[in-house]
Amino acid sequence: MKTDSKHLGTLTKFTLILLALTIIVVFSACGKAPSDDHSTATQIPATESATEAPKATDKPTDVPTKVPTEAPTEAPTEASTEAPTAAPATGSVTAGPAPELPQPFFDLGFGENDVFDAAGNVDVIYMEGGEVGEYTVNHNGKEVKVKGYYGSDSESYITLSLAGFSEFSGFPEFVGDGVTYEIFIQIDTIPSYSGGLLISNGNGGGTNLAIRGSMGQINFNAGSTTQDGTYCGSGYVYAQTNDANEGEMIEEGIIEHVVGVYDPVNGLIKLYHNGVLASEGDIGTGEFNMASTRYDVLGIAYDPSSPGERLGNLTEFTIVKARVYRQPLTDEEVKAIYDNCIALVTPDN
Repeated sequence: MKTDSKHLGTLTKFTLILLALTIIVVFSACGKAPSDDHSTATQIPATESATEAPKATDKPTDVPTKVPTEAPTEAPTEASTEAPTAAPATGSVTAGPAPELPQPFFDLGFGENDVFDAAGNVDVIYMEGGEVGEYTVNHNGKEVKVKGYYGSDSESYITLSLAGFSEFSGFPEFVGDGVTYEIFIQIDTIPSYSGGLLISNGNGGGTNLAIRGSMGQINFNAGSTTQDGTYCGSGYVYAQTNDANEGEMIEEGIIEHVVGVYDPVNGLIKLYHNGVLASEGDIGTGEFNMASTRYDVLGIAYDPSSPGERLGNLTEFTIVKARVYRQPLTDEEVKAIYDNCIALVTPDN
């Protein structure tokens, strides 16, 4: 029985020890559970989310830094550079295009050593004396080199043939609906007497754009069968007074633009000097007077109907332009052809 009691005591002690260890293990497990729960909560706390959230805004912070910096630097610069450049072009369009130049029947052109019709109508042209080349003329106090025809002596003149055209059979038909003569010329000295023909075909009739008298009067006349026009004399009507000591004068040593207009439809004869109407007259009730004028030839610096009358007899000269139109030009058209000539003697700035 003692042995059983001893074993029983030992078993009791072992049971108590086992129970104590069980209690310790249980309490130990209970103590770790709250610690684990707290640890889990601290890994995803609200405060850490708030702390890390701004890191998600790093990209928005970078994007505004780049986009506004690049876009305003390039796009506005291109727009502001191009738009103002296009604006002046709009303004020039508003001003309107330059008047269209009328088409001449004859346009004196200059080759290497000869002259020709730049309009392509007149095939037969004679250059008697003179020279074609580059010459110095004076415009607005400046010397300018231009290509032209230089009349260096009394034998210097040009003639063009009007024969062979089916639309007119003679000079009255040639000027029947009106005619305009244009010349851009510089004379060295004022002629001492009449006979300074610029563009001419007239002897007691016909047409003459000329320098008259000893003071350099420029005038244009056309043949008339009556003497009831504004300025009449010797079978002609004149654009200026028949008194060569009065009226519009040409100057020597400078380039001048002279135009004569015969307008039978409106009954007018006109003279323009440097793009401006200088004088006009009524041609009266008569018919065109041919008189002894050659029907088939027109002369430049020369009268083919009166061969002794030529500009080269009186002065040396330089012709830069000479044109003939088979219609009466208007004031606006004369101004346009004048501006066209002035462009030839206006150096580029």
